[in-house]
Amino acid sequence: MKFSESWLRTFVNPSLATRELAEAVTMCGVEVEKIEPVAPPFDGVVVGEVLKIERHPDADRLTVCQVNAGGKPLTIVCGAPNVAAGIKVPAALPGANLPGTVIRVTKVRGVESHGMLCSAKELGLAEDVAGLLILPPDAAVGSDVRKLLDLDDQLLTLKPTPNRGDCLGLLGIAREVSAVTGTSLGAPESRTTRAMITDRLAVALEAPQACPRYCGRLVKGINANAATPEWMARRLARSGIRTISALVDITNYVMLELGQPLHAFDAGKLEGGIRVRHAKAGEKLTLLNGTVPPLTPAFLVIADEAKAVALAGIMGGLDTSVSDTTRDAFLESAFFSPDVIAGKARLLNFASDSSYRFERGVDFAGTLAALERATQLVLEICGGSAGPVTEARATLPSRDPVRLRLARVERMLGIKLDG
Repeated sequence: MKFSESWLRTFVNPSLATRELAEAVTMCGVEVEKIEPVAPPFDGVVVGEVLKIERHPDADRLTVCQVNAGGKPLTIVCGAPNVAAGIKVPAALPGANLPGTVIRVTKVRGVESHGMLCSAKELGLAEDVAGLLILPPDAAVGSDVRKLLDLDDQLLTLKPTPNRGDCLGLLGIAREVSAVTGTSLGAPESRTTRAMITDRLAVALEAPQACPRYCGRLVKGINANAATPEWMARRLARSGIRTISALVDITNYVMLELGQPLHAFDAGKLEGGIRVRHAKAGEKLTLLNGTVPPLTPAFLVIADEAKAVALAGIMGGLDTSVSDTTRDAFLESAFFSPDVIAGKARLLNFASDSSYRFERGVDFAGTLAALERATQLVLEICGGSAGPVTEARATLPSRDPVRLRLARVERMLGIKLDG
């Protein structure tokens, strides 16, 4: 589990330095395996707006740019293929210290260049990129790029033991930090979304012991081409997850935030309602990674009325996956028994973030809250109209109360407690 310190501090923000915070997490029983900076040290890099470009008189692959970096326009020679008038990019000013180099005023094929327009590679943020790092259109010209992109952030990598599935989401980690530091906890708001349409899909639990709780809802009229917000893409990237599309990114974001895996189906590709059942021997299902696993009744699948559409708790199916043409989505949030999911991904010779969490145990009390959180983000980012939640429930695992004698607790803690 990897995440950024700044994201964790949006949940709980104790007055501790980075290493002290890592020690507090470790004292919760979850080892912090590694602390690393988001970016190497550099300075003198500001937001620059490309005002005008023209071809270099003596080089076909070079461009002479006029750049507003917060003062008098600068002439900067650039070789990036994606440079264009109107974009905002990192501009390293003369005297800037970049990883491995110092920027100076220099002549490039006879044209004096007063700085450098930077790619993510030149800032030490990526190993291989094709062009300049494009900054948000609303970035203030002349502002510090390190502050804009929160590049003084730190990455924490945890090594939770198998019994700490509760710490496979930022909220669970923050809850532990709050407990050991006495700092107040601020959980993300998960309000109930009012149904704007009446459309729904029926859900049938044909394997209730394997899946005792399944929640889903339709969201219709979405814009699947909506851009993933920069803040979300940044948090995903710093957790080691690449951005794919807004819908998929939202499900991954909520999984990292709350520890609850979710899935989005293209509702237009589903035939009838949802059935949660065991696979049929020899049943065919092409997964998102392109594999066709040898299914047996030991595997749990999500199916519609005609076919299996996902390998429950492990990976979605390719045929019903969301795409740029998706207009109606069906969002799934479920609780699958750890015994049913454990070891199944390893049998298929791959791993998934979902199976990693489900086989360790996901909080079944948070299934609906995660669906509501994902719905909010879909409506905010992709638009659309949400239908009512369809929930199917069977017998959930029991949570028996723990009984303790107050006198013994006080003796163990060494403090007096109010009865």
